[in-house]
Amino acid sequence: MKKSLFLATTVILAVVLVSCGPSETESQAAKAAAGSQATGSMLQKIIESGTLRAGIALSGPPIGMRDDQGEPLGYDVDFAKKMAEELGVELEITEVTGETRIPMLTSGRVDIVLANMTGTLARAQAINFSIPYLRVGIKMLVPADSPYTDASQLNDPSIKIAIGRGTTGEALAKEYAPNAELVYVDDYTQQVLLVRQGRADAAFEDSSLIDFSVGESDGELKAPPKLYTSDPICVGIPKGDMEFVRWVDMFVSWKISSGWQSEIYKKWWGSEPTARLDSPW
Repeated sequence: MKKSLFLATTVILAVVLVSCGPSETESQAAKAAAGSQATGSMLQKIIESGTLRAGIALSGPPIGMRDDQGEPLGYDVDFAKKMAEELGVELEITEVTGETRIPMLTSGRVDIVLANMTGTLARAQAINFSIPYLRVGIKMLVPADSPYTDASQLNDPSIKIAIGRGTTGEALAKEYAPNAELVYVDDYTQQVLLVRQGRADAAFEDSSLIDFSVGESDGELKAPPKLYTSDPICVGIPKGDMEFVRWVDMFVSWKISSGWQSEIYKKWWGSEPTARLDSPW
């Protein structure tokens, strides 16, 4: 009786174990899904196609511009070229603007976007972002022999600040130096000119422009290192493939930790990087 009961229990347990395990159909479906996922990987598609299609803004030197022959060059172009090199593929550049960069990415016309684009929560609803490969923000520009190193030191009626009306720089100048005289200009070129001519003691603008001006000034200008705002500039990546996001993150991180990012920053701006970048890899 006990032996019969034992055999019956064993049979029932075996049936239960078989019914709980994956069926042949389920195993085949899982393998097919895995194969489909690998086939659909954007990283794999780029490698198989032999081309990385990058959307790059080419109207804001030194981040992106064209040479006398119309060829793209600049900080973002160098990053895209290095990415293609690491992937072992050719680089295909498509020029984008502030208005077209996200639509070009979401429509699949480019694989990535490097276009001086700040990673924001609002934009992250439509696309993915890498870790920052550049940081920019409002910075102060002064003559090379200036004693001023901080905006708060400009709070005096005798101080003149060249500034664009309605800009973030204007708001910052009013906050830190409400007693200073604001000299309004139409564009950034005039700000630089006034500071170089000694007709203004300081100017405030985006750090990418400030650092470039310092590098081009032949030692006449300097930019104290403080950033008054900090905006992360990231690689734009399409939604739906975190494997590719992870690869781009690792690429950016390695280029920072190896010192390569710092080298090309100095190449284009002629100065040390504006802000510290963290490299988790």
